[in-house]
Amino acid sequence: MLKWCRKIRRELKHGIGALGLVGLVVPFAGAATEEAGGEPPPKSVTLDQLLTLPSALPVEKGQHGGMSRGEWSERFAKAEAEVADAKASLDESLDKLSALAGKSGNWKVAAPGGQAGPTTDNSPVDYGLKQEIRRKREDVERAERNLRDLIVEANLAGVPEEWYKTAEPPG
Repeated sequence: MLKWCRKIRRELKHGIGALGLVGLVVPFAGAATEEAGGEPPPKSVTLDQLLTLPSALPVEKGQHGGMSRGEWSERFAKAEAEVADAKASLDESLDKLSALAGKSGNWKVAAPGGQAGPTTDNSPVDYGLKQEIRRKREDVERAERNLRDLIVEANLAGVPEEWYKTAEPPG
């Protein structure tokens, strides 16, 4: 055991001596390169500087406004689908109204105090169809407003346009 300790001590003495020699040589080597017209040694760099990406490198963050690209795209696809569905439903009701308008006239003839022929839901002055069209127009407006609000929310959150470039402001 004693031999082992002596051996370790001897190795340490030689290692410390070599480090001391290197410590003396390095400053002189740096001075020699400066005198020879070379560049000075680089500045020391901290660990934090090593772990940060260079500012010249464009990096796309994975999340904006607390959501990822897929979540933003899903929200925009859903909002666009709602607008398209509402417009299709409104167009369907308007087509129904125009078809009914061609079948019957706006004029009804009746004796005073009497009812003008059989009441049908096919007449263009059908109150129920008019209310349905009014509701569907409101649905279209609400869906377009929701899409515009989503675009504004995305802009405020700093979401890149590429994430939702298919969405155009309605209206």
